[in-house]
Amino acid sequence: MSRAATEDADCAAIRRITAELLAAVNASDYGRLLGVWADDGVLMPPTHPAVRGRAALEDHFRAVFSARRFKFSFTFSDIKLAGDTAFERLAYSASSVGKGLHVYRRQADGAWKLALDIWNSDRPPELRTRAARLGRAPRRTS
Repeated sequence: MSRAATEDADCAAIRRITAELLAAVNASDYGRLLGVWADDGVLMPPTHPAVRGRAALEDHFRAVFSARRFKFSFTFSDIKLAGDTAFERLAYSASSVGKGLHVYRRQADGAWKLALDIWNSDRPPELRTRAARLGRAPRRTS
């Protein structure tokens, strides 16, 4: 297989994992979501300490999904490969809009797994806080 074909196959695999991650989050299915994560994965949510490793990820997602439901979509994705590591810069839309970075790592069996996920909202903190108190998505002020 040529280098270009290999890169295309790797990018396609990562896009499938991203789609599975999104489907699992929108279904509030923490078991399914854990399937895309590396055992030593690190989640870095905004205004929250890092969540490290499979057991901590399971506890975190179980608690989050029992408290609320999500309706996310990814509106942009750009994947860059660097050997056995891939970087996916993305934008999302949910109750707010924002951006994030997924870092994937190729496993010993050749499969790609999510190793790092970090994101943040594009909305100013005061708008997010006020909207949360009111129970609705914040409006942009320009």
